[in-house]
Amino acid sequence: MHVERVEGDYIEPEIIDLEDGSGCLFRLHETDISKDGPKLLGDLLTQQAQRWAPRPAGTVGPVIPVHWERVPDLPNPFVIGVEDTARSIKYTVDADLLSRRAADYLARLDTERSPYWQRVPLGYHDENDGDV
Repeated sequence: MHVERVEGDYIEPEIIDLEDGSGCLFRLHETDISKDGPKLLGDLLTQQAQRWAPRPAGTVGPVIPVHWERVPDLPNPFVIGVEDTARSIKYTVDADLLSRRAADYLARLDTERSPYWQRVPLGYHDENDGDV
């Protein structure tokens, strides 16, 4: 997973599936993510993506609600984390890392995309040449 901090004119947060199937690109404007945010968020999303894979073409699963919770002054090393359960996904990030606008937008985008992804067993991607 890749996270890009975009400078210049404002763009709304977006999630782009990479054509080679290797993951997604999260694009966030510089006013929505801190300078350290792309690395921290990219690492977390890459780790979490190991438990997910696209559903086969033409199949759709349940909607999994995704929440992005911003908490002020989280201590290191807890500036970012995820709770991924069968019924929901909750990201917790330090409030200085991500704007409220981006957190709300990503929650909506992730929730809308959830039916097209499925949970896979740990090690699944190791057996499939690392494709995410």
